[in-house]
Amino acid sequence: MFIFKINALTNLLAFIVGLIYYKYFSKEIKIVFYFVAFGVLTETYTKIHQHFIIKNTMPIGHFYFPIAFLIMGLFYVEVLKDFIKPKYTLTLLILFETYCLLNTLFIQSLFEYPSLEGSIGAMIMFLFSVAFFTKVMVEAEIRKLSEEPLIWINTAVLIYYATNFFYHSLYNIRLNASLDIAVLSVLIFSGLNILFYLIIIIGFIKAKKVKLAKTK
Repeated sequence: MFIFKINALTNLLAFIVGLIYYKYFSKEIKIVFYFVAFGVLTETYTKIHQHFIIKNTMPIGHFYFPIAFLIMGLFYVEVLKDFIKPKYTLTLLILFETYCLLNTLFIQSLFEYPSLEGSIGAMIMFLFSVAFFTKVMVEAEIRKLSEEPLIWINTAVLIYYATNFFYHSLYNIRLNASLDIAVLSVLIFSGLNILFYLIIIIGFIKAKKVKLAKTK
């Protein structure tokens, strides 16, 4: 479908914008760029996998979820380090990664959708994003929120993972209920994915403005 092509193009566009503005990125925003780059890499491999190996792409999810979670988790370790001690956020990351490994090796087949992994990871990311907004409100150091790249990026994460939780947790139920409902949910998810990357692009562009403003 056309929306899937737009989805992939938006991801690629975020990657290209990230490459162009990379030199203006702070340490934490560079981590977000790595997340975007990993998304492009996964999308590219998925197409190769479907064409040359097998149509079933479920095994890719078993690898994508823990790696993507780890990258964004490290982003929150960095931005929350003055608000939540890194040892707590790192412990949570390690516990989730351990669960993903055990799930893939001993619990769930590679050819089954890892809905529990996705929903747990989405919930944790949602909580991290809420914690960051709490930190911003408590510290009250940002005068103009609309000009702060981390605000845009965190907003993207908040929206994306809040909806992701319901998408992943209800995945198997939708498949059993109705094919039409399953297709509709995928379309909605693709639309939210597009919105996620568009907001990330705005965050990348804002990073340049902030960097240049600090050098003046």
